[in-house]
Amino acid sequence: MKNITYLILTSLFSINLAYAGCGSCKVSKNKVAIPGEQNFVSTIADDGSVSGLVQTSCGMCNFSMKSQKECNLAIQIGEKSYLVQGTKMAELGDPHAKDGMCNSVRVANVVGNVKDDIFLADSFELQKN
Repeated sequence: MKNITYLILTSLFSINLAYAGCGSCKVSKNKVAIPGEQNFVSTIADDGSVSGLVQTSCGMCNFSMKSQKECNLAIQIGEKSYLVQGTKMAELGDPHAKDGMCNSVRVANVVGNVKDDIFLADSFELQKN
C-alpha cells in the first residue's frame, strides 16, 4: 500500500512539473484588441526572411508551445509559432502586467530571418495598443 501511495504521488508530481508554467502567470487567455485592419506576415520568404507585422506573446502562455517549460518570447506567422532570439520579453516591459506578454497577444513590426524554427530578430518594435 505504501508503494502505491508513493507511485501516485510521484506520478502527480511529474505531471504537474511537465505542464506547469512559470508560476507567476495569471493567464486569462484574454487577447488585447488589435486596432483596425492589420496586414500580418502570413508566410516566410524562401530565403527565410521576415519583414512586417506579426502577433507576438509568450509562446508557452498564449501560443500553446507545449515544448516550452518556461516563458519565452514568440511570434506567430500564419498558424505556426517561432521563438524569438535577439530580444527578450523583459526588454518589452513587465511580462506579467495586464498588457504584458504572458497575459496578452500584441503586435510587433519585425525584421529578421527564420532559421531552424527560430526567429532571429534584427529589429523588433512592439506596437502601441
